[in-house]
Amino acid sequence: MKNWPPFKIVCVVAFLLSAVLSGCNSSVLSDAVRTDVSSQAAVPGDSQHLVQQIWEENYPFYQKILALPYNQELLSGNLDEAIFRDYIIQDYHFCQNYKKVHAILLAKANDDNAAQFMLKIIKEIDAEIEELHKGYIKSYQITGKELTDPTDYPSTELYNSYLIKTATLEPFEVGLMATLPCHWVYYQIGNDMKKLEKVHGNKYQAWIDEYGGTTWENSETKEVVDLAKEYMQAANDGTRLKMKQVFVTAMKLEYMFWDGVYNRVKWVK
Repeated sequence: MKNWPPFKIVCVVAFLLSAVLSGCNSSVLSDAVRTDVSSQAAVPGDSQHLVQQIWEENYPFYQKILALPYNQELLSGNLDEAIFRDYIIQDYHFCQNYKKVHAILLAKANDDNAAQFMLKIIKEIDAEIEELHKGYIKSYQITGKELTDPTDYPSTELYNSYLIKTATLEPFEVGLMATLPCHWVYYQIGNDMKKLEKVHGNKYQAWIDEYGGTTWENSETKEVVDLAKEYMQAANDGTRLKMKQVFVTAMKLEYMFWDGVYNRVKWVK
């Protein structure tokens, strides 16, 4: 860090201090989301499009996410408002954790381009909370206590813990790859939904428009994909395999997040 400019050191310290004071979720083990290493024994090939290749291999699983009752009912406008309200609370909490994950990656970034990009992502998460979540928080009368001390669904806590653990214990590029499904799935769902004919009076149309309003070339998702591609090209076979594995696991956690909210799978009391 001795050659880092002062502003960067200040940013890193500030974000790490915030993450430490806020605390990290303890890891939760689940057989349902453990990566089946045996089924992924083949290391991704030597190609400049490795990340795209991994997405295409997992596209059938993305379609399962799109087909979830939560997403289909949101698209039709028939989703129970109580379920959507719970989703907003859980997603708000996830976004707060997602910021911590990128703060950890900021501290581990080994070049200024990656560090600056992590700062950009953190600012954009804040903007998403400000522009999208706060409107729903107000309209659904979600209390401050529900946001600061939410009752985590197991799927939310598992996803949060997995991302924190991966960002902390694995190399920068592996932690970065674990964050990619969240970016990519939301971008794809928003755009796939927006292509379809609008349902008149759909109270969730603003959500669809928010996530489906950007072309691929101008999207934040493409920027993350491009950065991940650079690191995967430079990585050895072992690191590439880890990057593939964490991507697959995070895709499963995306599914579990929505499914858990829809079915209200809460901690046993």
